[in-house]
Amino acid sequence: MKKKILVLTDTMPWGHRSIAKAIYGYLKEKEKEMKWEVQYAEIKAETGVGNDFYQLYYRFSPKVGKIAPIIARSKMAGEIFNRLAELNLKNLKWRISRMKPDLIISCYLFHSRSLALMKKRGKQNFKLWTIVADPWTSTVASFIKGADLHLVYDEVEEEAAIEAGIEKEKVLKTGWWVRPQMYRKCDREMARKKLGFTDDRPVVFVGGGSLGTNSLTRILPVLMILRKKVGFIFNTGTDRLAYNMVEEYKRIFGLINNRGLVQIKNLGWIDNMAEVLSACDVVFGKAGPNFLFDVVAVGKPFVAITHIGGQEDGNIELIKEKRLGWVKEKPGEAASFLINYLKNPKKYNEIFDDDIRKEAKNNRGSLERIVERIKKDEMGKMIQETRNMIHE
Repeated sequence: MKKKILVLTDTMPWGHRSIAKAIYGYLKEKEKEMKWEVQYAEIKAETGVGNDFYQLYYRFSPKVGKIAPIIARSKMAGEIFNRLAELNLKNLKWRISRMKPDLIISCYLFHSRSLALMKKRGKQNFKLWTIVADPWTSTVASFIKGADLHLVYDEVEEEAAIEAGIEKEKVLKTGWWVRPQMYRKCDREMARKKLGFTDDRPVVFVGGGSLGTNSLTRILPVLMILRKKVGFIFNTGTDRLAYNMVEEYKRIFGLINNRGLVQIKNLGWIDNMAEVLSACDVVFGKAGPNFLFDVVAVGKPFVAITHIGGQEDGNIELIKEKRLGWVKEKPGEAASFLINYLKNPKKYNEIFDDDIRKEAKNNRGSLERIVERIKKDEMGKMIQETRNMIHE
């Protein structure tokens, strides 16, 4: 009988979905070989106004996120989370009762909470693996007592899980779950030409994450004073306000940029991220983990210009300690750094080249580590069943 595996996430276009697609895609490739049945589901989570509030401060006031962990620890927040987890069950029950999975890999914390409730009540017999989606920033709420396994980035989160009361055997260090296509080498020159960069000018990518952020506009004013050939790609995700802001700036800039030294490409949502990033020399952006590790996979240095307070503080420390790029969040820092970088891009890119390659290599093995753990559990189950038969 085939082992049924469900990879689950929310419907929102944020990093959880990217993680889920990476895991699902890899397991699906192994499906025939391993005699598995692998399914993928995006199920809307019942979070009340939580998602609306999150998107608001994500885009316009990321430092507000620092108070979120404080609020989350309050008794009232706990009661609200429990009620919402209960409500959220109705969206999950139908899919689970229909498929009857043996293993659910939940890439969204809120779904993990609801599934743990379901397991506790004995309504469904499945193993629950949950993704801890913040590499170096977690709270007790990041870990689910009813989960059978917590998949974490590295030893930092492993220690945090143990401190939160999770048994060590219920934690698996894997590295970050990056989509395999991000590692596939794209022809740099061809990618540049497709974007309209036909010479050897440096190309700077400015990204605001999947939901976009107004922080990327910090780079716009410095374009006025640049006096050398350079290309810019702005990625605003799903944020139409940020997209329109860049578009208006691009229109005004076009009226005075008669020498054509600075080329601007304004992109919203990007499906071919690996190809676009391969055309660039450096990446400025919000330090979300999925965006950061996508950039690492393509071998580019990262310049953090903002991050969500509280939730993504650990990403800033990670960039510094693992030497993946620079942190330039204070007013004027990003613009000043950009001016200096453009004086000698090659020199700057060589600073962290070896460290970026090392990190990419580790993360590239993350999905295979999940496969190996599934195989290990299957073998353990077979051994136990054999023992039971012998005793009978």
